[in-house]
Amino acid sequence: MRTLELTLVQTARLQHEMAVWSGTGTPILLIHPNRTSHRVWDFMVAASSCPLPFYAPALRGHARSTWPEAGYRLEDHRDDLLALIEAQGWSELILVGQATGATLALMVATQLGSAVRGLVLAQPAIAIAAQVNQMVQQQVMSSPAFESREQARQALPFCERWSPQIVEHYLDHILRPRAEGGGWQWNFSALGVCETEAQLMRDILPLVGFAGPTLVFGGEQSVVLPPSMFERVAGHLPRAELASLLHANHRLCQDNPVGFAQKIDGFLRQIA
Repeated sequence: MRTLELTLVQTARLQHEMAVWSGTGTPILLIHPNRTSHRVWDFMVAASSCPLPFYAPALRGHARSTWPEAGYRLEDHRDDLLALIEAQGWSELILVGQATGATLALMVATQLGSAVRGLVLAQPAIAIAAQVNQMVQQQVMSSPAFESREQARQALPFCERWSPQIVEHYLDHILRPRAEGGGWQWNFSALGVCETEAQLMRDILPLVGFAGPTLVFGGEQSVVLPPSMFERVAGHLPRAELASLLHANHRLCQDNPVGFAQKIDGFLRQIA
């Protein structure tokens, strides 16, 4: 039975809250989407048959990681992750990212090269449309606080395909009590995630590259990011396989955690 440990990791740059699932062998680093939680991976990891250990840090401005007042560029997050990898003493690893996390995984792989044994990019977000950025900015800033958990539940984006269990689990980790006046607020820095979201409009693809085995896939029913985005990313990477995740829109590892786990397990068997 795989065990979960929650820990705080101090690096030269900041503190990360990190979820660690036991295993043996090459570590798998899971990088979560912007404005979510490092615990979005729980159901996917539970469904995986992979014996390797999983590590899921919370990005800056999320959960109990450090919340700087400024500094939420993609490069800031990338350098945080590189410092975390150095602090862990990993000489090799496997990277898995979703949405913003996939963009960051590709940026990290570009820096680490052959130390990355495999790269999984789920719903990579590069050069997103301005209207997508505007939609996310409005969602974040229009609902900064909630009087009740039910009100927060009604404001959750992209959750139409989630099971009731996944919805409640997500609320457990994406909300925190308000410091004043009671009620709840998101457990992330609103200004920070908005800055990061705006960064996703940049076309960084000419600046990144990875020559190792790569799996790129998006949600079969994605309405937020177009399939052409994932096709372009896969076409840019020489050893990339392009796939699609059934029964999934944008939050892939919550829309279809079992299918997501099967994608990762199959890819790891191939590169083994």
